[in-house]
Amino acid sequence: MHAVLTTWRLRASGCRLQASGCALRARGFALLAAAAFVACGGGSAQTGSSASSGAAAPETTSGGKSNVSIDINRIFPPGPGRELVLNNCTSCHTFVPIVILQMTKEAWERNRRDHTDRVAGLSEAEKDTLYEYVTANFNPDHPVPKLPKELLKTWTSY
Repeated sequence: MHAVLTTWRLRASGCRLQASGCALRARGFALLAAAAFVACGGGSAQTGSSASSGAAAPETTSGGKSNVSIDINRIFPPGPGRELVLNNCTSCHTFVPIVILQMTKEAWERNRRDHTDRVAGLSEAEKDTLYEYVTANFNPDHPVPKLPKELLKTWTSY
């Protein structure tokens, strides 16, 4: 439910995601909200996606409100585990803490222990894939991706 409310808040602020590939066909956080509903129902299937490069430029609507576009492939590089992260972790919070924290392997292992009951629908193999992905892509050796302030405002606690 939190993901749905966060989605509504982001859409109201004019923030939207832009990505290509079969896994992320829809624009905006509507996709992440749908993924959250699937995750709550135990859906843990992982689908492939194709990579695209280049970030989209901000746009301005006729009302003067800025629509911020981001390239989800630059923030979450395509690879095994990405869809598991986007379809499961965002059922409790936005992806912002995952991206910003850049945790060590030990911290991700602690996170896995602390979050096991929150992703009870995932098999151990799926959890392995998910945590291999975040450990490889969101660690202190990687720069923190730049996120629009509209997304940074979605940082939440449980």
